[in-house]
Amino acid sequence: MWIAPLALLGLLGLAIPLWLHRFARKTDTKHAFASLMFLEPSDVRRNRRHELRYWLLLLLRLLLLAAVVLAFAGPQWRLPVKAGAAGAALHVIVVDTSLSMQYAGVWDRARAEATALVGKVRGADRMMLVAADHRLRVLKQASFAGEAGAFRAALGDLTPGESRLDYGMLASGATGWGAGPGERIVVHLITDLQASASPLRFADLQLPPGVQLDIVDVGATAVQNLRVAGVSMSERGNEALVRIEGDAAALAGRTLVLEVNGAERGRRTLSPRATLPDVQRFEIGELGQGEHRLAARLTPADDLPADDGAYALVRRVQPKVLLVAASAAGDDATYLRAALQALAEPRFDVEVSTAGALATRSLSEFAAVVVSDAGLLAGAPEQGLRKYVEAGGAALLTLGPRTLQQRAVPLAGAQLATGRARAAGEAAARVAEVEQSHPVLREPGAWRSIRFFRHVPVIAPDGAQVLLRFEGDAPLLFEQSLAKGRLLTFASPLDRAWNDLAIHPLFVRFIAESTAYLAGARAAPATATVGTAFESDLARRGAGQVFDPRGRRTMMLDAATSGPRLVPEMAGYYEVRGGGRSDFIAVNVDPRESRLERMGEPAVKRWQALQAERAAAATAAASAAPSGAPERIIPVWFWFLLAAAALAFLEPLVANYHLHVQRERRA
Repeated sequence: MWIAPLALLGLLGLAIPLWLHRFARKTDTKHAFASLMFLEPSDVRRNRRHELRYWLLLLLRLLLLAAVVLAFAGPQWRLPVKAGAAGAALHVIVVDTSLSMQYAGVWDRARAEATALVGKVRGADRMMLVAADHRLRVLKQASFAGEAGAFRAALGDLTPGESRLDYGMLASGATGWGAGPGERIVVHLITDLQASASPLRFADLQLPPGVQLDIVDVGATAVQNLRVAGVSMSERGNEALVRIEGDAAALAGRTLVLEVNGAERGRRTLSPRATLPDVQRFEIGELGQGEHRLAARLTPADDLPADDGAYALVRRVQPKVLLVAASAAGDDATYLRAALQALAEPRFDVEVSTAGALATRSLSEFAAVVVSDAGLLAGAPEQGLRKYVEAGGAALLTLGPRTLQQRAVPLAGAQLATGRARAAGEAAARVAEVEQSHPVLREPGAWRSIRFFRHVPVIAPDGAQVLLRFEGDAPLLFEQSLAKGRLLTFASPLDRAWNDLAIHPLFVRFIAESTAYLAGARAAPATATVGTAFESDLARRGAGQVFDPRGRRTMMLDAATSGPRLVPEMAGYYEVRGGGRSDFIAVNVDPRESRLERMGEPAVKRWQALQAERAAAATAAASAAPSGAPERIIPVWFWFLLAAAALAFLEPLVANYHLHVQRERRA
């Protein structure tokens, strides 16, 4: 077939060199010159070599023109190839880079096997290099054997990480490794065949149809591994508990070290006669206020050092809360302060101030801000509170008489209702809808018993989640996000003339739990697993300001629905900076990677047989199909282009030599 068949009209140009060469022929017509009258006449002999070169030059020019025309016409040769037939292959070299591959000697064997596979690729075959752990990374795209040096360099720079490999994820991800026309795919999986890497369903091990599986086993046959399975505080709060698991044979000569906030607090030599799993106790006393980092590690390191440590966070916090009211001695301030201090855990450190403090002092030291009437916010105080919330802070607003005089709720931006809707706020109402899944609304029945004689009727802003609604569908409580922070708005004040919430037992729990929720005091310390996405509010608040255990800044991934996500690459403490403070995330390795038991030989054979059966079925289906068989396209035009380049080089050499002989004869 031809890409541009109309270009063949250019072959008509072959007449041009034929015409020119006709006029360039030598004739026998003689002309007399005076300077030749004394020369003796002689016979003129034809030079056969000269005439051969003349026709050779013509042939070269004709071939050059024809090659150029044919190259532009783009001839191609389509060669049908049956699926699975012998021919070109795409060799996908998949190297397991999970934590278990760090076991002594395993990685060296894996890299040697991968290098040997690179060297075996020949001819029309191509190869691709993929690293597999919690994700699949294509290190080198499909290339021919000429790129073997680049593949070897990539293997030299590759090291195993600390995350987990799931063979099921590997099989599903292989669909993106597309082969060329008529090219079969051979997946060379270089792995230690760890049993814990198998998916729950054996059928999930199937690679795409037509893919041939080659398992290269580089695992160690005899392993001994000891790991720290976890570290925590006892219920009494003065002891650290460290759990150790693994092989008892690896206990000899090992020492367990406990650290608190980076400082060593205990060291103990393990008994080789201990029964595993074992829990070691360290007396460390009461921890002070704040968030404390507990770390336990084994020394010296064994053949798999990445799981010799465990990390945890212990929170002993007394969050500071700023209570903003018109007067520190007012009833609203008194009620709110009493409610906040009623909790035994956490205990809030409450400071009461007027709205002017929002504009004159730094708010980053407070875990949350409670405003008794949002109408107090105007001008600089509103701007100061907005800056605090948008930077990652949290605030609770109640709406009272001052807000009722506004057109919109300060900071929240919710518009006040007008006309009948505003008048409806003057009538007694009861709660009709309760969002029971929210952590601050655990008693839906109690809310329906509260009478609201008056409230501030508002229209919930776009993007806000309404948590409580009146019978007339007006919102009573709604939550919204402001940049990195959160805002709760309650559409009624704590005034017995407006409602009977202040004299109901629910009042104390609601105010305290709402503030604890906003301050994050109810949230468990942030923990994550290497290779698993971490999506807590802590990560979102500190988007772009996360530092790994080595102190290097790391970026978070963008998620369309849940916001930024952190995917830790190593165990230890990640630091999150944002909102005027620093917090930590305790990251541990996946415990399944510490279990080094291997897949049994029957399971491996079953896996290979499963893939072989699927490949054979795909080949049979492709062979039985009457049409649609894959074709291999050979670009013939490329060879015509190369021939034209060679002829373009030879033609001036022959022409120059021919003309040089002519000049010598005429001299």
